[in-house]
Amino acid sequence: MILVEGGNEFKFADGSNATKQNASTEDVDAVLSVLGKEIGIDLLAKDLEDKFKHKTGSAIYPGAETGDADTLLDPAEFIKYDPNAAAKDVQNQFRGWLAQKLQRAGYQELPKKASLNQLGKYYKVSGDGLTACVQLPNSQEWLQVDLDIAEPGEGKFSVWSKRGEPNEPGTPKDARAKGAYRHILLAAIGSTIVNQDHPQGLSWSFKNGLFDRATKQTVSKDPNEVANILFGGKASDLDNITAILAKFKQSNPTQYNDVIQKVNAGLENYKTQYRLKESHKVGTPQWFRIVLDLI
Repeated sequence: MILVEGGNEFKFADGSNATKQNASTEDVDAVLSVLGKEIGIDLLAKDLEDKFKHKTGSAIYPGAETGDADTLLDPAEFIKYDPNAAAKDVQNQFRGWLAQKLQRAGYQELPKKASLNQLGKYYKVSGDGLTACVQLPNSQEWLQVDLDIAEPGEGKFSVWSKRGEPNEPGTPKDARAKGAYRHILLAAIGSTIVNQDHPQGLSWSFKNGLFDRATKQTVSKDPNEVANILFGGKASDLDNITAILAKFKQSNPTQYNDVIQKVNAGLENYKTQYRLKESHKVGTPQWFRIVLDLI
C-alpha cells in the first residue's frame, strides 16, 4: 500500500514545485477559508465533538509545517445518489459535481502530468478526488489543496484515518513523519495479532481499517475497538506514530523491535530519511534495557 502525500502535483517545466512546501497551519486555514467560500463548502467546519469534519492531514495540529492542505469530503453529505451504486461510481459522480464547483469559481482543469508556465487557479484529478492550486491571501504564494473523496457514508472514518503527523517546524520535507508511515506501522502491528480467529494475523488499510490478513474481511473501523484489539489501548493511543509506539512498547515489548525493523524496511520504498528509532537486536543489552524498563 502506497499513499502518496506532500504537495507535488503542481510543478513548473523544470520540475520544481510551484506551490509552497513549508506552509503553516495558519496558511492552510487561510487557503481552506478562501476555497471554501469560492465553492460554497465550509472546509473548516467542525462536528459536535469539535473535530474537523473535512480538514485532515498534518495541519490539524497547531504549528504544523506541510506541503499541502488536506481535506476529505463525503458524497453522502452533498449529493443524491443511487444507494445501490458501486462506491467508485458515487465517488466519480461527486467528483464531477465538485469539478463544476471549481470551474464556476474560475479554476481550470489541467491534465494529470501537465506542468505550469505560471501560477494560477488550476485543478487536477488526483487519486479519488481533485487537487487545486489556491493562492494564499495577500501573498504571491500558492498552496496545493487536496479535495479527497471518501466512499459514501465513510467520511468520519476517512477524516480520522487520513490525519497527519505532527512535525517540528523546520524539519526537512524528506525527513517529516507522514500519515502514510503511520499506516505502515499499524499494518506491522496487526501482523503480530495471530490467534485462532486470525491464524494469519491482521493488517491495516487507511480505507478499510483493521482487517483479517487471510480473508480480507474488515474486523473494525472504530478507533477505540482497533486500539483495544492491537494493544489493549484506546482511540487516543492511535493519534500519531509517537503515541502508537509508546503504547505498543508497553504492551508488546518482545515484539516491539521486530515491528520497528519491519516498518523501517517498508519506509525504504519511500523517498524519505524518516525512520523509527530504537531498533535493537533481540538479546542485546539495549533490547534487555527496553524490556526491563517495562517490568
